[in-house]
Amino acid sequence: MDADVLVVGTGLAGAAAARALTEAGWRVRALDKGRGPGGRLSTRRKQAGGFDHGAATLQANTPAFAGWLMEEVVAGRAAPWGEGYVGVPGMNGLVAGLLDGLDVHWSVAVAALHREAGAWRALDAEGRVVGAAPALVLAVPAPQAWALLRASALADDVVPPQMLDALAGIRYAPCWAVLLETEPSAEHGPPDSGDSDGVDAIYREADKPGRPNSGHWVLHATTAWSEANLEVDAGAVALRLRDAFIARTGLGPEAIRDVSAHRWRYSRPLGILDPVPLETVGLALAGDAFGPPTLTDVPPAERAWLSGRAAAGRLIAARQPKS
Repeated sequence: MDADVLVVGTGLAGAAAARALTEAGWRVRALDKGRGPGGRLSTRRKQAGGFDHGAATLQANTPAFAGWLMEEVVAGRAAPWGEGYVGVPGMNGLVAGLLDGLDVHWSVAVAALHREAGAWRALDAEGRVVGAAPALVLAVPAPQAWALLRASALADDVVPPQMLDALAGIRYAPCWAVLLETEPSAEHGPPDSGDSDGVDAIYREADKPGRPNSGHWVLHATTAWSEANLEVDAGAVALRLRDAFIARTGLGPEAIRDVSAHRWRYSRPLGILDPVPLETVGLALAGDAFGPPTLTDVPPAERAWLSGRAAAGRLIAARQPKS
């Protein structure tokens, strides 16, 4: 076996699970289709600085998450900002810290999962095995988890049909994020509030701790606007929301050096699911769509971290000898 446990998806949930399992002495192999750490805490790097184009800030509602964020502040990977916290030097620094020193494989897209002879095997699109272990943490958005489990030849025997149906029923709110680079010295006022331009929030990266004055801004569209323009070309989205940015800040078009857009199809779950216990087959689900009803009002990123820790705890408990 490659490891004691496979972790598929290394956003905040998968990274939290991988760290907790490693600290418990498990051999972890983590797989992610991305090129680096982050998930929805991603930071896009450019020569002049980064863009936190996923979550802009984190709030802590539970003692456990607050305690972890304070540990990250002490470690220099987080800093207070406003009423919350940000990663340093970017939001993805928080995920990178959790994964530091672990066996992580980037740019690995898992296309199917199979459980045979007591082991989970992750396969790529060509059917090659990219990881194998007795246990699995599946830390991807619910629709992707459903597709991976449904693709398994043994899905109906391993995962109860009602669990698959529940996964298929989870819906997400999307979000278009626009990354704008302006002249660092460009004069601008505070972004005006609007009511019909599709803009939900505008963040100036230089306002956050540990960021250079690079002229980097991130704009998040509203859920309604993002849904209405979900399949629009990213270039067209960038231009449309650039115009809204200009109207909000008073900056002239000549001040904008570059603009691009990123679509978060699974930005925020519209409900959460308390998964059926699957530890007897070595499977735990993690992510912002998973948790008990008591976490319904907890922000998605915090719920993702909590779910990753909980998934690790369930697998660890399932391995303990029964008294």
